[in-house]
Amino acid sequence: MLAPPFHLLRKKIRSSTGGESPPFRMASEAYFMPPRPGGNFIGSARSNSSLTSRTHLVIQEIERLKSQNEKLKRASGQFDLQRLPYSVEQHAADTKARREEIKVMIMKAQELDLAFLLDATASMQDSIDMVKDKVAAMSAGISQAYPECTLRVAFVLYRDYDDANTDLDSKGCNLTSDFEGPQSTFIRALSRVRAKGGGDAAEDVFTGLQRVANLEWQARNRLLVHICDAPCHGTQFHDFPVEKNGEWDNYPQGDKYGRNIDTLLMQLREHCQITHYYFCHLNDGTKKMLQEFKKAIGEPGWIEEAHFRDINGIPQKVVTMSRSTISRTLSNLSGIGSHAHGTNFIPENVIPHRPNWATIALLNGQQYKHRWYHFLDGLLQKIANREALEVEEMDSLQVQIATHPFSAEGTMRWPYHAAVIQHGQPVRNMVVKRFKVPFGHNIRQVHSKERYLGQMEVQTVAAHMAHEFNNRTSGLRGVKKVEFTLVSTLQVGSKIYNMEKFLEGNWIRYSNNAGYVNTADYAATLQAFTHWTHERSNGLLMVTDLQGVMQPSGNGGRYMFWLCDPSIHCTDVMRFTRTNLGDAGFRLFFSSHKCNDICRHLGLKASDNGYSTVGTQVG
Repeated sequence: MLAPPFHLLRKKIRSSTGGESPPFRMASEAYFMPPRPGGNFIGSARSNSSLTSRTHLVIQEIERLKSQNEKLKRASGQFDLQRLPYSVEQHAADTKARREEIKVMIMKAQELDLAFLLDATASMQDSIDMVKDKVAAMSAGISQAYPECTLRVAFVLYRDYDDANTDLDSKGCNLTSDFEGPQSTFIRALSRVRAKGGGDAAEDVFTGLQRVANLEWQARNRLLVHICDAPCHGTQFHDFPVEKNGEWDNYPQGDKYGRNIDTLLMQLREHCQITHYYFCHLNDGTKKMLQEFKKAIGEPGWIEEAHFRDINGIPQKVVTMSRSTISRTLSNLSGIGSHAHGTNFIPENVIPHRPNWATIALLNGQQYKHRWYHFLDGLLQKIANREALEVEEMDSLQVQIATHPFSAEGTMRWPYHAAVIQHGQPVRNMVVKRFKVPFGHNIRQVHSKERYLGQMEVQTVAAHMAHEFNNRTSGLRGVKKVEFTLVSTLQVGSKIYNMEKFLEGNWIRYSNNAGYVNTADYAATLQAFTHWTHERSNGLLMVTDLQGVMQPSGNGGRYMFWLCDPSIHCTDVMRFTRTNLGDAGFRLFFSSHKCNDICRHLGLKASDNGYSTVGTQVG
C-alpha cells in the first residue's frame, strides 16, 4: 500500500526523536518563509543552519515519504486523473502536422482502381456497350461525393475454352486514368470488342479471374465489378440438368486446366488486395456459382452481389459501391492513422457467447468517469479553450471479464463481456473494450492511458449533445430519442479498459465519420442530429459515425436509438482521438447529407445536396 499521509507522521517522528515533534506548520513554513533581511530565500532546510535539528528530521522524513509514494505509484500503475496540458507552441506545431497528415490521408483514401470483368461471349454485347457508354457518368457520380477522387479504370475479358482469343482478349485494357472521350485509351480499346463465341452454356470464368490478377493494381481502394450471364464449368458451380451436362457443360468435372477457385480468389484478395468483388447477376444461372465463390473465400462481405433484370441499373450501383468503398477506407484510416494498406492486428480467439462466470476470477477494479455538465455551453467553452474535462474517481468495484472477445467486427477495439458487482447492487452485464494491437507496434503505446481517456471523452461529449437534442425535439412528433451509453475508464491491475452498458438488439451502423449514409436503414433523426451538433456548437464540432440498436423507449410504444462508439470531428484536430478529421470531416458529412423534415423543423441551414423526403414526417 502507499505510505501514510503526512498528517499521520507526528507519532512516528515523536518516537524517533524521543520527544514531542513540532507542529507540521513549522515544516511548511520552512519551505515558504520570505527571505530575511540580508539573507537568502529559504528554499532548502538543509542549507540553513538556523533550523532546529528536529525540523531537519521532519523535512527529511517528508522528503523520504514523498519519494517512496512516487515509487509506489509507478510500481502499482496508479491512475493519473489529469492529462498533461499542451503548450501553445507545441499544440500549434502538432496541429499543423496533423492537418497535413489528414489532408494526405484523405487524398490517398480517395484513390480508386475500378476494373470490369466482362463475359465477352455472344449474348453480352449490350453489357459491353453499357460499360463503354456509362464509364464517364460513373466517374462523375463518384466525384460528386468525393471531388478529390483519383480514378483509374480497366476491363478484362473472357470467353470459353474453344473460342479464338485475340490479343485484345488476352490483355484487355490495363488500369488507366485516360477513359473519357471517344479517343481515350479505355474507350478505344473497349470499342474494338465484339461479343462472340460461347459454345456450351458454361464459360471459362477462371481465365478471366487470372487476367484480373495481372492488372497493375496501385490505389488504396480496389474494386472489381464482374458482369456475366453464365456460370463457370463444373457441376459444383451450376444446376444444369444432369442429362444435359454433355450438351450444356462440356466439362462437368470442372476446369479444363485443373485450376482451383480457392487459389484464384485468394490471389485476388491477398496478393492483389482487391477491396471488394462486386458481382452483377443478369439471370438466376449464376446464383450457385456465387454461393461457391463465397464459401471458397470465407471472408464475409468481401464478395457482394445484386440481381439486375435491366443492365441500366448497374452504373448507379457501381457508383454506390465505389463511394461506399472509399468511405469505409476513410473511416478505417482515420481510426488507425496512416498505416499501410491492409493493416493486420495481433489476432484474438473470438467466442461470441457469454462465458461461464463460475470459471472467471473476480477482480478488484477502480472506475473513473467525466463529470456531468448541466449546461452544454459550459462544456463547449471548455473544448473551445482546449481545457481538459474533469475526471472523477468513482467507488471501487469488483468485476469479472471474459477471457476472449465476443466479436472481431470493431475497427479498432476488442469487446469483452463483463459482469460488475458494486455496493450490493444486482450484477450488471457490461462490455469492456481494449484496443487492438497492430503487428510491429509498441503495446504500451497502444494501451496508453491517453487513448482510453480520449475515447471516454468522445462518448461523454456525444451524450451531452444528445441530451440537449432530446430536449429540443421532445415536442416534435415522430422524432426518436437519441441516447449514448456513458463510458467510464476501468483499471484492473495494470490493465486499462473502457467500460459501458451492453446493448441488446439488432446492431446497425447508420453512418460513419467519412460521409457514408446507410440508405437501407436510413435514420432521419440521426442524420438531423449530426447536422444539429455542428450548428449548435457554432461549427466547433460534429458528432458522427453513429451505430447501435433501436429499443422501446417505454414512452407510449415509441422507439429510441441507443448508440455507442461515435466519432467527433472538431476544429481542434488534436482532440477526440484520431477519428477526428477536423474541417475535412465536416466537408465529408455535408458532401453526402441531404436535409430532411427534422432538419427543417430545427431551422438548420439547408445542405447543398437538396432535400430528402425519406424518413420521418415531423409533426
